[in-house]
Amino acid sequence: MIQTIDDLLREVGDDLIWRRKELTELKGIVEKSNGNLILSRVLLRTSVAILYAHWEGFVKKSSRYYLEYVASQRLPYEKLTANFIALTLKSKFSELGTNEKLSAGVDLANFFCNSLSKQSKIPYKNGVDTQSNLSSVVLKDIITILGLDISSFETKFRFIDSNLVNRRNHIAHGSNLDISINDYFELHDEVSGLLECFRTQIENASMTKKFLKLP
Repeated sequence: MIQTIDDLLREVGDDLIWRRKELTELKGIVEKSNGNLILSRVLLRTSVAILYAHWEGFVKKSSRYYLEYVASQRLPYEKLTANFIALTLKSKFSELGTNEKLSAGVDLANFFCNSLSKQSKIPYKNGVDTQSNLSSVVLKDIITILGLDISSFETKFRFIDSNLVNRRNHIAHGSNLDISINDYFELHDEVSGLLECFRTQIENASMTKKFLKLP
């Protein structure tokens, strides 16, 4: 269980480090293959898929780490910002949706009436769903449920959808999409920046205790 800020920063940092190393190594391989047209084409298409995989993987992993850290603080719901209460309610609504009995809503009503002062139970294990398609719409939802600052990503939404997710989807679905080496270099630099930005957001939120409701 991630219980301290140091634990959180270490886990998030370690996860980013190995991803950076792999992406740096991959960039070097792509650069060396530039004289071989067939090999270069294969590597460039593969590299786009790997860049996307690290983007989605890091967001999903670091988000869970952050939720686990907040959950480990064992704060009552009334001391947490509304997004964490919404996350808990989402899981309760899911349970309610599978039960047609009117009495099934009693647990939900009890939560509203009696549980806000009780110790929170944040569903951190399945709290964040990237839907295997981390578009700007999905990212906005994740940022909102974590209570992070969306303004740091707004200028990148178009890039995420058109340059990263769309290209990755075309390649993953077997389309004959060519990627130039300059396109790849831009993707590499932009994704590296996005990874660092998300890491900074997680770190800032934990160190400033952004999860706490203002008095």
